[in-house]
Amino acid sequence: MAGVVVSVGADVTEFRSGDEVFGMGGGVAGLQGTLVEFVAADAALLTHEPKSLTMLQSAALPLVTITAWEGLIDHARVHAGQTVLVHAGAGGVGYAALQIALARDAKVFTTVSYDKRSIVEALGAIAIDRDEPSSDCIAVHTNGEGFDIVYDTLGGAGP
Repeated sequence: MAGVVVSVGADVTEFRSGDEVFGMGGGVAGLQGTLVEFVAADAALLTHEPKSLTMLQSAALPLVTITAWEGLIDHARVHAGQTVLVHAGAGGVGYAALQIALARDAKVFTTVSYDKRSIVEALGAIAIDRDEPSSDCIAVHTNGEGFDIVYDTLGGAGP
């Protein structure tokens, strides 16, 4: 969620009325979601909204980032030196996954459409045509050894 603080509880010191914030106001820890006009949120699940992002962009960040984090960090335990393939790296979860894997010093590849290559390459990922067959991708980019981690944000059979 993202929004403007209307009021704060007596023990809340990091936010004031009028602050623009984003975070998880619901959908975690048994709390209901945030498809509402007003939400009572745990201050520990919020942070100040970056000035460089819109409310819409800020509202999208928590869920996609948590999803990417859980897959790459909590489950796959991505680390330096690994090769990671992220399907659809220019999409929401994929874009977050690229940045997490790159921050962990992995060598990151991603499938994207031709018109989105520059977006992922600007981050430091190696763009792969999304229509390239998997066998060709493995042969060309890993010398036939395969990727250490494949993060599939699409599902289905793949190319």
